[in-house]
Amino acid sequence: MLVLNQGKSLSPGDLGLNVRDASGRLIDPNGIAYALFSVGADGIRALVSEPKMLPARCTTGVYFVPGAIPSVWEGRYDLIWYLQQFPNEAECQIFEEFEVCRIDPITSSFDAPSVLLTSKPGLSKILVERIMTVRELLGDSSPDRNYHFIPPESGQTVAGFNQRVGFIWTDATIIRMLRLNIQKLNSWNPMGETNYTCESAPKAWGEAMALGAAASCLSKEAAIWTAESFDYSLNGISLSLKKGPEYQSLAQSYLAEFTEWAPLLTANRPASVGLRQQRWII
Repeated sequence: MLVLNQGKSLSPGDLGLNVRDASGRLIDPNGIAYALFSVGADGIRALVSEPKMLPARCTTGVYFVPGAIPSVWEGRYDLIWYLQQFPNEAECQIFEEFEVCRIDPITSSFDAPSVLLTSKPGLSKILVERIMTVRELLGDSSPDRNYHFIPPESGQTVAGFNQRVGFIWTDATIIRMLRLNIQKLNSWNPMGETNYTCESAPKAWGEAMALGAAASCLSKEAAIWTAESFDYSLNGISLSLKKGPEYQSLAQSYLAEFTEWAPLLTANRPASVGLRQQRWII
């Protein structure tokens, strides 16, 4: 499905139609029009444009919807083309689905629609406890108390003009790292397979999962700081900013604990099963 941003100026590569004859050659049809519909959660269409509008013509047989996506549109839409290829021929309809996503000024992910369209993971009581275990391992549970180099304000104005977010890792990031590591545990033992989730995993599995998630979060932060590494030296003045290796070193420490614990946790253990019967059999 095509994904478009709010306010995007439409071009022939967006909502367009190429009209060809039986030989595959581009031709101008006898008649062509289009209409736009919004599609609700129940699948019912609602007309959001004029009933039949004339498209813009780029070249022979190439037509597209002109204008821009309105800033108030969001969700799923249908584009219906009304095409009469030759005179005295019945009009046919061609359907095209597309999605309009809201532009988030914080993420500014114009080139990554997946970031705009992804839904935030839900929270349950068990999941909240496991997120907090990960935060305790990362030292990211109380920014106002633990962060000293960074100003303690959380998402507020600093020095009258600057803004920052107090927590390093969001809940969504930690949940995704938890899901990654529970799947590692599910497939760790080659002689057996489990299908636990973040919520259904036993307590010991949940603690190991949190340990692995902490290592994954630290590795993610190391990747960010590796891209931001900086070295400067001029006239005896040097500046080096390399936080990636420190994060990766902490990640390796937690990963070693996780790797040591996982095979013990997922190992097959012998068990015996007996048959109970009456003491006297007549």
